[in-house]
Amino acid sequence: IGLIDASAFTKHFLRGPGVSAFLDWFTTNRLPKVGRLSLTYALTEAGTVRSEYTILRRAEDAYYLVSAGAWTAYDHDFLLKAIEDKTPEFGPIYVADVTTQWGVFALAGPNSRALLAKLIRDPDPATALGNRRFPWLAGRDVELMMCPTTALRVAYTGELGWELHHPIEMQNYLYDRLMQAGEPMGLKLVGARAQNWLRQEKSYRAFGTELGRDATPLEADLARFVDLSKDFHGKAAMEATGVRSKCVTLLIDGPDDADPWGREALYAADGARVGRLTSGGWSVAFGKSIGLGYVAPAHAAPGARLQVRMQDRLWPATITEDSPYDPANARIRADA
Repeated sequence: IGLIDASAFTKHFLRGPGVSAFLDWFTTNRLPKVGRLSLTYALTEAGTVRSEYTILRRAEDAYYLVSAGAWTAYDHDFLLKAIEDKTPEFGPIYVADVTTQWGVFALAGPNSRALLAKLIRDPDPATALGNRRFPWLAGRDVELMMCPTTALRVAYTGELGWELHHPIEMQNYLYDRLMQAGEPMGLKLVGARAQNWLRQEKSYRAFGTELGRDATPLEADLARFVDLSKDFHGKAAMEATGVRSKCVTLLIDGPDDADPWGREALYAADGARVGRLTSGGWSVAFGKSIGLGYVAPAHAAPGARLQVRMQDRLWPATITEDSPYDPANARIRADA
């Protein structure tokens, strides 16, 4: 089991009679049902990715939005301006930036459910975290010992896990309870670099590397999070742009003493430069270097063999299917 401090996430509460209509216009994906989560994107005028959001629908007219850490002012300003611009259409919407008021611990690993079952206050702790009562991509308010927590069943690591959103003044208390309960189960602290490697094994895009103003969600190969049946901000520009390059995952037979970091150039077999990495690291699951990047669509098919420049020479790389680690998501969806 691993414990990750994700408190830097940007966090906003939104509510109001017109908030659902606003968010439906503001983001690309369908809005979730009450108690459920969705991953979605807000676009620029050019149709590229402005922000990435995990949205929890807390009530018919109330939402909790989580976006990238270190981008709080960026996201808050964009959100406020969009709400102000659309007030004549959707009416007043209450928005609160609670980034510094709420901490987040991400708990991940095959035994994460068993650990939380030790702490959750519930008439039936054995079933409280199972798939029937707490399915994947759901959010619930729970009590972990004496700590009120909004638990989201998501994981950025490719393993069974929860994000535990809690009042920041309770963070030390919750940390102590988690570490105490997890010690006999082998709980370890996990750093950002390890998490970055794990998310690449799942082909999870990251804001600021794979996601940003230079690529659309379609170019990021995230069409499953774009509902083309509705109108949303930036849709026409996104469709007009088409797919200039495509985001792919590569397994790399690189040097023994170095891994890619991102920005390394990618070449076809004939020596033509066809793209670049945006992220890189080491895959423990596959025993070799791994990376995500953008390549010309003609070179983006799974199985395509490319070369990546590292340490002033070219190393062989192969494009994989998305999510090479547990592509069926059996680990994330595992039941009690």
